[in-house]
Amino acid sequence: MPRPLRWRVYIVAGLTMLLTAAAVAAQAPLGTWAQGKEPLQVDAESLEVRGEEARVVFSGQVRARQGDLTLEADRLEVTLDPETRELRTAYAQGNVRIRRGDVLATGRTARYDAARGVVVLEGDPKVWRGKNLVAGDRITLFLAEDRSVVEGARAVIYPQGEER
Repeated sequence: MPRPLRWRVYIVAGLTMLLTAAAVAAQAPLGTWAQGKEPLQVDAESLEVRGEEARVVFSGQVRARQGDLTLEADRLEVTLDPETRELRTAYAQGNVRIRRGDVLATGRTARYDAARGVVVLEGDPKVWRGKNLVAGDRITLFLAEDRSVVEGARAVIYPQGEER
């Protein structure tokens, strides 16, 4: 596989994992989302490939879309294993917004650690589903355990049928 295409494959895989995992992490108290099969499109003001560091950085008005799932941030950095080129981490920072359908998750950062299977939203993270709100100091999802933790949790949950 030509090198530029190989980078695209790993970037797509990494971003897909970050988007899906962060969305599930943020959404876990209110339900779950299935991972999409649609192609991923990333728009940004700039893209920098740091080959010797096995790092790819998207900067400036980053918008990644896959089907109806969208991640927006000021910066998105993907780190790969230098030997295998498998995803190690993905880190979105600055005005992070993850949207799917009527669910919106926000925070200053979203970090995905592939080896641990953990996603962490920080920086005043909030998740809305319709009018329902879950917020905290940190929202963490442990993917392998199908478990999420909201530290400093605050929630506003409307009665069934009144949540929109």
